[in-house]
Order: sequence, then structure tokens, then C-alpha cells
Amino acid sequence: MNEAPSLVKDLLQSFPELDAEKHEKLLAYLQLVLATTRTTNLTAITGREEAVVKHLYDSLIVIRLTPWSAWPKILDLGSGAGLPAVPLAITYPQQTYYLVEASRKKAAFLHRVKEELNLENIIILNDRAENLAHQKDLRGQYPVVTARAVAETAVLLELTIPFCKTGGYVLAYKGPNYRTEMEKAKQALSLLNAELKAEFSYQLPLAMGQRTLLLFEKLGPTSEKYPRRPGIPAKRPL
Repeated sequence: MNEAPSLVKDLLQSFPELDAEKHEKLLAYLQLVLATTRTTNLTAITGREEAVVKHLYDSLIVIRLTPWSAWPKILDLGSGAGLPAVPLAITYPQQTYYLVEASRKKAAFLHRVKEELNLENIIILNDRAENLAHQKDLRGQYPVVTARAVAETAVLLELTIPFCKTGGYVLAYKGPNYRTEMEKAKQALSLLNAELKAEFSYQLPLAMGQRTLLLFEKLGPTSEKYPRRPGIPAKRPL
């Protein structure tokens, strides 16, 4: 683990923000994820090569597609194993990352990551988004909210948009079926006062699939009734 494997070097060479120390920290994080996944259901990915591509590279691609360094704080919804927030927090230690994770086991893992990697710029929020989004110190406070593999777009928008500042953005990492989801999300966008600003499609290295990053802008205040109480957004999408 003292020297980054060639695969990591090859895939991450397009990110000049990563110096040797950050490479080492990314590798240490990846090792924690893979080791913990053997006993805890963190992610479905267990192979190192696939994890490098789908955990590290896919999390960091947002750096190339947006003015990422301009945003001082980011909320990551449904952080799970810490993706994409932890790789981004390692890369940009000057930013603060708020990791929302409802599962106690996964939140405990995130606390372990924070301690072992000395990531003082991450804050773990162990509760459901439906509850947290109604807290005054969190609601409407973030220039950017990220979400990766959390829910269909209509559901995701109800959970994320309330955290955004007016003029802020939701960045949703999506797979190949995102267009179908977008058709179902038109009413949600209208009710939540948001619009699709841009979409970026890209191929993962080593032929591991196509991804699309959707950029939604919050146009105005969100009605206080959103998000609805826990479980309702998923059961009855807008």
C-alpha cells in the first residue's frame, strides 16, 4: 500500500489535484471499503479493479465536469460507503462535506473512515433526509447536493432540493436509464421549483459502463411541505 498500483495511477492521472499523499489516502480508503464489505453490506463491489473504476474514478469525474473547487461546502445524500463524498473530501481538504446516511452501520463506518484517515472536513449526519431537510441549520444551506445510486430521479429531487440554496445545484450520478426517469420527474421539477440545467454523459474506463451526471438548478424557495414524512417520497413519488 506504500506505492499506488499502476491501475490507480493510470485512471487518476487526469486529476492533477491528486498529489502522492492524496493517492495514498485514496488507496487507504479503498482498502477500508473492500475489507469492510467482506463482513458488512457496504457495496456490491468486491473486486479491486472494479472498485478503483466505480468507486474512485466515478466519484471524482465531477471535478472535470463542473467548477467543483468553487463550492465551499457540499452535502452528500445517501452517502453509504462514502461515495462520492470521501474521495472528493480527500481531494479537496479545504471544502466541508456533510454526509447524510440513515443506516447506523454505514454511518459507523463513515465515522471510522473519518478517524482513521484524519478527515476533519467531513461531518456525518445519521438520520433520514426527510427529517434533516426540515432542520433550519440544514435546509436551504448548500450550494451543491450530490447523490449517487440513491433513488429514482423524482424521489431524489424531493429529498435533495430542500437542502439547496436558491441558485444552488443537485448533482445526480445516473446510469443508462436516466431518460426514462426524467420523463417521470417532470411534475417533481415543477413542484420543487427546479429545472435540469445540464447533463454530462461519459464512459467508465475498462468498458465498465456508461454514466450520466445530471445537474439540476434550484430556481426558488421550496414549499415547506417537502420533503414529505419518511418513506412517503419513495412510496408516492411526486
